[in-house]
Amino acid sequence: MASPLDAVTAFLLKHPPAELARGELTLAPALPWLVVALLVAAGIGLTVSAVRTLRGTSTRDRWTLGLLRGAAFLLLGLCLLRPSLVLSRAVPQRNILAILLDDSRSMQIADQGGQARLEVVQGAFADSSALVAALGDRFALRFYRVDGSATPITGSSALTGTGHRTAIASALADVRDALADAPLAGIVLVSDGADNASSDLARELLALAARGIPVHTVGVGTPRLRRDVAVEAVRLPESVLEGGEAVGEVVVRLRGVGGERATFTLEAAGRLVHVDTLRLPDDQDLAAIPIRVPPLVVGVHELTASVTPLEGEVIAANNAGTAVLRVRAGPEKILHVEGEPRAELPFLRRAAATDSALQVVTLLRSAPGKYLRLGVDDSLDLVGGFPTTREALFRYRAIVLGSVEAAFFTADQLRMLEEFVGVRGGGLFVLGGRRALAEGGYGGTALGTVLPIVLDGVTALAADAPAMMWQAVPTAAGARHPALALAVTPGLTVAQWGRLPMISTVNALAAPRPGATVLLEGRDSLRRGARPLLVTHRYGAGQVAVLGAQDLWRWELNATVPDSDASLAALWPRMLRWMLDGVPTRVEVTLTSPLVNPGETGTATVQVRDASFQATDRVRPVVRLMPPDAPAVELPLIPVLGAVGRYAVRIPTVSEGAYHLEVLAVADGDSVRAPPTALRAALAVAEPGSSERDDALLQDLAAQTGGRAFDVTALEELPDAVTLTRAGITVREANDLWDAPLFLLLLLGVVVADWTIRRRRGLA
Repeated sequence: MASPLDAVTAFLLKHPPAELARGELTLAPALPWLVVALLVAAGIGLTVSAVRTLRGTSTRDRWTLGLLRGAAFLLLGLCLLRPSLVLSRAVPQRNILAILLDDSRSMQIADQGGQARLEVVQGAFADSSALVAALGDRFALRFYRVDGSATPITGSSALTGTGHRTAIASALADVRDALADAPLAGIVLVSDGADNASSDLARELLALAARGIPVHTVGVGTPRLRRDVAVEAVRLPESVLEGGEAVGEVVVRLRGVGGERATFTLEAAGRLVHVDTLRLPDDQDLAAIPIRVPPLVVGVHELTASVTPLEGEVIAANNAGTAVLRVRAGPEKILHVEGEPRAELPFLRRAAATDSALQVVTLLRSAPGKYLRLGVDDSLDLVGGFPTTREALFRYRAIVLGSVEAAFFTADQLRMLEEFVGVRGGGLFVLGGRRALAEGGYGGTALGTVLPIVLDGVTALAADAPAMMWQAVPTAAGARHPALALAVTPGLTVAQWGRLPMISTVNALAAPRPGATVLLEGRDSLRRGARPLLVTHRYGAGQVAVLGAQDLWRWELNATVPDSDASLAALWPRMLRWMLDGVPTRVEVTLTSPLVNPGETGTATVQVRDASFQATDRVRPVVRLMPPDAPAVELPLIPVLGAVGRYAVRIPTVSEGAYHLEVLAVADGDSVRAPPTALRAALAVAEPGSSERDDALLQDLAAQTGGRAFDVTALEELPDAVTLTRAGITVREANDLWDAPLFLLLLLGVVVADWTIRRRRGLA
């Protein structure tokens, strides 16, 4: 139903706003342009002359009368130019109109006056409906069922509401390709807008707009449910090292349930791994609920997070969401460099030794030119000291720099350290000490620019300066950070850190760089302020952290700490694992989506790098797919244009299960395997989210393609709207606007205003 404003616009300009928006304004002058311009100029000139001769009037009155009469001549001149609205309309019965009907499970929700969304759609687009009859008089209709793709159907009666996914971009692309050689005048998309596919919708809309094909959207469902808890997303790290927890969050959308208590559960392969009962916030529409996944065996795991349905909840089907977690095998190598023996070293190594997934290789300078090497694989490893080639250094996944001065490294080695983070994507953990940071002369070096704190201009403390004692206090970000989680909740974590003894630093830590995150602050015994103690940021492809403390070992030897407190033993493995998170390998496989429905085709990209972590196309990897119920097959690789060493892979699925990918690259006799990756096909892949109608998506989709957005209960104007199109076989018609009521009313208004002023001044 048209709004009052639309009705007024249609009366004044003879066309509704939708036609004005889709049409082109042109001029078809009744007389030559020059003649019209001369007539208007002459009229305005006579007006000015006449007004100037008026006696007994003020300057203001003369200006007002002159402007009114000049406006009258301009309106007459505009009418002589004959403005027209050119509309492009589809020729009846010469074009195709594609009607896409959402058939996902969310269409079974009964929120349309007691009717299910599917029933409303089937009624509105039934073969016998007046709407379909009106559309059929103008177009050849093609109906499609939309779930993971677009499938031709005979009509709305073929809908079942059983689709597990709504892939709007894929559906639009399927229709565009299927009707590429046909006169496609437009597309009508009937949906609730719950698009849960990972396809690039913006790219598809751009392709449709380029061809001038409008997409008209018909919204189904309630924009805001009365009472509902919906799992919007389950966010977990892409992978976790074996033996470690995975810390993530469940994003839930809340409607009318604020302040109530709800139970959250997390299952892995049907096994309960996490349960928590929390009070739902009453001041948020979206809430992030933290979850912890206990250590799982090496492999790919499908996790399901769910919320126990609350009493009176409108929809319970959206109370669960899925995610995939890859647990990678260790051990992973970390290079620890110290320039002098110090007490922290044995405590760090002893704590790391409790974690079998970590291999800490220590290079300790025992005397000038002499080194103690601990944890090496071979007797020749690091025999000459710190690596001198990028290939040798980049074999490690993280580096810990202790109390070692910048002069220990050559200029090229300092640049290698910078590239280790920025190019290789490794983790760098810098510890405090007498020879570290500004005290170690790193200011102004290539490595100094990598750190998350400012060293340039910082004056190092004197060599005999006393150590400063600080109480380590987690910031708001630190209390939630998995590396610092000494307890199960942020509040308990802060309390546990508060019970630990004070630690010392001999470094003048300066301000964090812009964009850096402070995880720990140091506070003195008088609480006169706080200073950064643990700071981190992303640099290039990698991550850097600076811990200003030099003696965490005090925790184990302090008499106030009970023997049962394993804070230090737990902290070092957590922080070292943190440095390994997200560090790439030479061959990386990235899945577009780790979960698909059986029968769908998954996609992945494979990136190949050489030993110095430069992308290379000299090595072509081999990708083998191991389906759950069939022999292994080799998959073809499609080079990605403009991306060196990157290939696209399509992964077909048939039945439920895990489809494992084995990727191997061989270069100069060196075999490099990608970490284990698997695509899971499961019918549990359901539409996440609140199942509310996404008006923003539907309106944006229509606006970007030149279509209109409708409600399923108000489709009277749809037949006229789809007729206005530039696609297909069309006819252009020019509609005069000069005789629109608006111009007559404006002209009458000017004349009446002029007469009123002259009468009041005694001039008429």
